[in-house]
Amino acid sequence: MSTAILIGREARRLLRHPVLWLVPVVVAVTSAADSASDGRDADYWYVTIFIAVAFFGPIIVLFAANLVASGARRGRAEEMLHVTPTSDTRRTWAMALGIALPLAGIGAVAAAAMAVISGLNDIPAKDLMNAGELAQLPLVIAGAGLLGVLAARWLPFAGGVLVTFLAATLGGLVAFRRIHGGTWWMWWTTGMTFEGWEPPPGRPWLHVAYLTGLCACAAIAAVYRSHGRRLVLIGGPVLAATLVLGGLQLP
Repeated sequence: MSTAILIGREARRLLRHPVLWLVPVVVAVTSAADSASDGRDADYWYVTIFIAVAFFGPIIVLFAANLVASGARRGRAEEMLHVTPTSDTRRTWAMALGIALPLAGIGAVAAAAMAVISGLNDIPAKDLMNAGELAQLPLVIAGAGLLGVLAARWLPFAGGVLVTFLAATLGGLVAFRRIHGGTWWMWWTTGMTFEGWEPPPGRPWLHVAYLTGLCACAAIAAVYRSHGRRLVLIGGPVLAATLVLGGLQLP
């Protein structure tokens, strides 16, 4: 079976998973419950799309991707996979790409929709995102999917993804509040505000490169989980480059 077919199969598994479709349900419910005192104007939908992709989306995608990636283990079918001619490394690459690519596509569509809305309407400066910030959205949601795959590979037990979620959330909040320029070290877009706190100055396009590096690190760590030497030889330079990009993006 070709790698392209394997990637397509994993993408279909993700897109058919009911947990993934909680994203539009949650967005619809919260939108209906929102009184929207200023009306549901262009700015309202601009911000709503951003919240769906950068907040609700990654949380739900993390769990959906993990359930897809751990399906064989939970179904006790791993031994059957070991006797197939497809190697574990190849299957994991296909899984990572099959999950990340459609999610990145969804993020790109959302970013394009936001660009169209801002092009046809006047969006307040406090909400308006530049091209570099919009380019981060596909990586944010794809990265959440890759983190789910990573958790399935490294924490193969019930609750492993919850541990990952808590560690990522708490780590992000610590960086956000206690590290100077902490938002630029995190794995979500630099355009996000939190409790009225505005992101400090930084370089959005370098943050795009930084997020790309984080996605690559997650994919490599998942693929070479059982290949320690390859993990170090391939993942080490990628991690080092990602950290350099993280430093360069700071003001």
